[in-house]
Amino acid sequence: MIQEYSNRLVDCDPMTVARRTLDTRRYIHMIWNQSHAEPIDDDQLNLFLCDEHYGDLTDEQKTVARQGRDEMRDVYGAALCRMMLCEEMLRRNMVADVNVYRSVFYPESATEGGDSPWMLNRAG
Repeated sequence: MIQEYSNRLVDCDPMTVARRTLDTRRYIHMIWNQSHAEPIDDDQLNLFLCDEHYGDLTDEQKTVARQGRDEMRDVYGAALCRMMLCEEMLRRNMVADVNVYRSVFYPESATEGGDSPWMLNRAG
């Protein structure tokens, strides 16, 4: 439900929708080019992303475009949800800064010493 709400928030902001569309196009081109020598026609991809009834793409290209579009939609919703969580935790002083937030939710990006700052704060 939170993911759906995040996706709706993204859909309400025209600038964010435009950015997501650009990122989606880049992502679709990247995944298509990994296994095909001939690129997808950018104009036809744009038409397809606006309305699936338009755009002269092959069935395989349409499948890749749908998959890429859906993945980017999910990623943008998840990113917004994570940003809102970070902002709220900062507002409530639950974490000192963004680096501490990252160490809590992304421990693999913690310092090379192995101890995450939030673990040290709780221990001390």
